[in-house]
Amino acid sequence: MTRPGRWISLLPILALVPRLGLSVLAADRQQVAPETRGLLLWWSSAALAVLVGLAEIYIGATVVSRRHTGLAFLWATITVLLNSLIVPLSLSGLQAEPFWEILGSPTLRIAWSAGLGLLSTLCVCGCLWADILRDGSGLPEAYETHLLGRIAEEEAQRSALTAQVDALQAQIERAGSAASAAPSPLTRHAACDLCGYWDADQRKVAGHITQCRRRAARSTALTNSLERATDETVHA
Repeated sequence: MTRPGRWISLLPILALVPRLGLSVLAADRQQVAPETRGLLLWWSSAALAVLVGLAEIYIGATVVSRRHTGLAFLWATITVLLNSLIVPLSLSGLQAEPFWEILGSPTLRIAWSAGLGLLSTLCVCGCLWADILRDGSGLPEAYETHLLGRIAEEEAQRSALTAQVDALQAQIERAGSAASAAPSPLTRHAACDLCGYWDADQRKVAGHITQCRRRAARSTALTNSLERATDETVHA
């Protein structure tokens, strides 16, 4: 249960509905059996006690964990009001007198009933407020806004750097494709070492050197053949 304050704030319904029903029946001058009346009042009182107890625990734990000044003030108000409402009950128990005799004045009865209603309202407001604080980050609002702004700036810088890297990669790829498509430069040849032929057109120089070397090789091979034939003739 990630939001207990929502569930605790439903308890006033269980506390108010039985008393509201008894009030409506009394206004209509309807009789209610004493057993039924006692059961409804016990149900209402138990729901109110559970509401106040759980609200005190939950709001106090939120104040300790979040250190929120406004909620701490509300929690202190609930605690003081609760202690004030308990005083007549304690006197009734210590003096062994009925509670309605302790609150003999109509003004005291109205004040005690109003305080009880105010206590229930403050408990509900405190529980809902504690849920809101727990759903947040727990940081001051201004500091949280500052952090969110810094995160947005970092994201913008990261996006800009990513775009620059992508542009550089595209340029590198275009340069590589252009280099591969460009024709390789011709090899520059010196003059033919056999006959000294040279021309500005390097293709002609390369072709001439190849042909000249082949002719020289054939000439050398022919000369060698004639020499061997002459030697054989002389020996014969």
